[in-house]
Amino acid sequence: MRKTSRATSGNSVAAGRDLRALLHVPQHDLQAQLASRLERLGFPSLRAGHVQVLNAIGTLAADSGGDARGVRLSDLVSGLSLAKQTVGDLLDELEGMRMVERFPDPDHGVIKRVRLGPKGKVWAAEVKRVSAATEAKWATRLGSKKMRSLRALLEELAATVEGTNGHRVNGRVGRQKNV
Repeated sequence: MRKTSRATSGNSVAAGRDLRALLHVPQHDLQAQLASRLERLGFPSLRAGHVQVLNAIGTLAADSGGDARGVRLSDLVSGLSLAKQTVGDLLDELEGMRMVERFPDPDHGVIKRVRLGPKGKVWAAEVKRVSAATEAKWATRLGSKKMRSLRALLEELAATVEGTNGHRVNGRVGRQKNV
């Protein structure tokens, strides 16, 4: 593959990097900003599985009408496409960190629900704040028009990929189906 370069704001940018590498650079920048801020606030270092569970709880709870009702454990397991035991182990760890709370379903006493705990809510708000600040920083570098275009393209790509893989369709996280 022939590599080309073009000047952008006086910098020479090598074209021809694979997509994985191109997507990794901004992801790494965002992750570094998040890790730095969350560490300064005293949050524990979370594994990728913890973050996946916390994000799914927030998303599913918002889709079902709010955080107070939380989400059913069965819906969380289904939405994550992870083994029930794995989700249970991750929830045990997050509960120990006071990031989530489990409670009985008020409509079905046997069924358990889970929601973000007080510490989890602060974590989620901080993640949103840092993400927005990082996006604003990138908009300053790229220009707001390019940033809006980038965001629109990424939203479209995410919707297309999620629709194809069955991970998130119509605002709901779903299990990947083998066709």
